[in-house]
Amino acid sequence: MRADADEAVRRFTAQSFVTPAPAFLQGIARVLCGDLDGGDASLEDGVSVGEEVGAHEDVALALCERSLVAIARSEWGRTETLAGQAADVLRRAGIEESYATPLVCAVRARVAVRRGDVAAARRELVRAQRLRHLLTYALPYFAVQARIELIHVHLALADLAGARTLMREVDELLRRRPGLGNLAGEARALRARLAKRRDSSAPGASALTAAELRLLPLLSTHLSFPEIAGELFLSRNTIKSEAISIYRKLGAASRSQAVARSRELGLLEG
Repeated sequence: MRADADEAVRRFTAQSFVTPAPAFLQGIARVLCGDLDGGDASLEDGVSVGEEVGAHEDVALALCERSLVAIARSEWGRTETLAGQAADVLRRAGIEESYATPLVCAVRARVAVRRGDVAAARRELVRAQRLRHLLTYALPYFAVQARIELIHVHLALADLAGARTLMREVDELLRRRPGLGNLAGEARALRARLAKRRDSSAPGASALTAAELRLLPLLSTHLSFPEIAGELFLSRNTIKSEAISIYRKLGAASRSQAVARSRELGLLEG
């Protein structure tokens, strides 16, 4: 990834082709290889070019990636500033329902926990949860990064069920996309921390899986289970099993109760 991104930067520069993607991916690759300084410099270039051409999602993600570098350096004030800038970019562009949002929210939740604002951290967790299903193995580094940051927050809030759900998703992503540099080591360390913790409480809303979160908005429609199955290209039995799991985690006895409870929690629009 780093070699390809370096080559893209050289070729695009030679041809005066202006896009933030090469510098952005170059920065991520360097960070994943442990080169924080080089990665941050490339990401800064990506932000500048992205702002020039109006690539709002790339700018937001580059800012958020820079905030992760700041976390690695224990620069929490800088982390908060960069994550706030990323959120502002998405809001001004009117694309807050972006695939960039879960990672932005995850970082802001970590900042909120660090300053002791549990209520703000929980709000960011819910916002990340609503859109987490957008982050799949198609964008493996973002998908794993966001979940790792969210696991840190769930652990800080003593929500082991939520942390374990996310850890299982990380493990599945790494099975499909194993070559993610230092993210594998971060996941291993979190897995070891979770193995030492015990929790006998029943899983709640925070333990909803990405698949269940993708199904949840469709439960609020008029579509039947067979029709939903057709929409998602899944079997009716899969949809039924996921729906029953959603009901259990939300403490609901029916589809309508699950939808109502989801709206109360902010997982669905009112």
